[in-house]
Amino acid sequence: MKAAIYNRVSKDEQFREGYSIESQKEHCISFTKSQKWLVYDTYVEEGVSAKNLNRPAIQALIADAKEHKFEVVVFYKLDRLVRSVRDLDDLLKLFDENNIAIRSVTEPFDTTTAIGRFLITLVAAIAQWERETISERVVVNMTKKAMLGERNGGKPPFGYEYINGELVIKEEEARFVRDIFRLYNNGKGMRTIALFLNQFGIKKDIRTIGKMLDNPVYTGKLRWGNNSKLDVIVSEDIKHPTIIDEDIFNLTQQYRKLRTVEGKKATSPFHFSGVLRCARCGSALSGYTKKSRGSKHYICIAKKNSGTCDLPMFTEKALTTEFFLNLSADDPERFFQLSQEDLKAHPIEQQDQSLKIDELKKELAAIKTRKKTWLMALGNQVISQEEYLEMTQEDTKKETILSEELNNVVEDYSPLDYESVISLLNNISDMWESANDFEKKSFINELFETITVDIPSEYKRAPGKSPSVIIERFKLK
Repeated sequence: MKAAIYNRVSKDEQFREGYSIESQKEHCISFTKSQKWLVYDTYVEEGVSAKNLNRPAIQALIADAKEHKFEVVVFYKLDRLVRSVRDLDDLLKLFDENNIAIRSVTEPFDTTTAIGRFLITLVAAIAQWERETISERVVVNMTKKAMLGERNGGKPPFGYEYINGELVIKEEEARFVRDIFRLYNNGKGMRTIALFLNQFGIKKDIRTIGKMLDNPVYTGKLRWGNNSKLDVIVSEDIKHPTIIDEDIFNLTQQYRKLRTVEGKKATSPFHFSGVLRCARCGSALSGYTKKSRGSKHYICIAKKNSGTCDLPMFTEKALTTEFFLNLSADDPERFFQLSQEDLKAHPIEQQDQSLKIDELKKELAAIKTRKKTWLMALGNQVISQEEYLEMTQEDTKKETILSEELNNVVEDYSPLDYESVISLLNNISDMWESANDFEKKSFINELFETITVDIPSEYKRAPGKSPSVIIERFKLK
């Protein structure tokens, strides 16, 4: 009779309970010899949990069982094989279909009788309960550590290394972390960043780069629970040196949110795309780069797609010149004449909106405090994980609704009155000169809903001659 021997140990069981692979193997081989069975093969899994059957060795054993390569499976103890009643049931059905018996070295199971099958199922249920209890304890302890600002182990983030259990900057990687944030904040896409890193032999895909850009660990903070059902914990206690300044990180998060919402409209290299409208046909204008000159132009999409509009193509340089002429602080009246909103005659009443914003912020703060209290109760083992989820479920729903309402109110809360416009006109020139493409693009799209443009009627197309631009009117957001 051929026997398949299965041995397994998780990462901590060898030290906690003495379930070493060698010890299991010796017991199983001795047992097999005592039964005068031949050992077909030994299936070993080291450092692997038995939470499911998605394990390389157990899958190899299942495949060989289906091909009838052995008649009995030998293991040291049932919880080495499975820790789930469902998984045990699936294996028993598979073994029965292929006339394969199972034998535990330390437990007297006889799966040929009803009582034997009941007892083995009962033992599997106890093993499952034990695994879930251990899992709950681990979650509680890890939550408590995170709340105290301590790391829960794991691989150090790119840019750091562990020295004596502490995160320390690894400069040969940290300089690329700074490059990632710098390139992203300068308007580069994640695919471009991935190609940049690849030139230096650093393999990072777009998803990984996105996670790095969102990770507050680079500002010296600690985050835990980001991929779990529990609330994310971000410790404000600085426990390790920073690679990225918090202002830079916050700016990155603003850009991340904007790019998620606006997509290509917010990230294209054309500063005015998305807001320009043709005065002749009402169509939008799209950006176009002349590769021979490397210059940026705008063209009416009605002309581009169907030739039904006669608005000549013009350069972004010409549009920018006219734009600043109309945004001059020396002549603010020109700005108001072109605006489709009379800001001087219609000052915005903001008091009610301000009070509403304060009220919503107070409600959100109260929910945050309440959820933190429940989290502390979880960390102190006063309540279970299930109780915590149940108690915070309603608060989480309400928090989502209030946050959405607050965002809507803030969007409608426009501080752009007459005095604000004058201040804007005084500072726009300096801001524009120092801003990158992405910041210029963001400014235009956040301030203007539409800018309607035309070309002087006397313009005659000629080689090397680019038309000037007329801004007829614009609408503020």
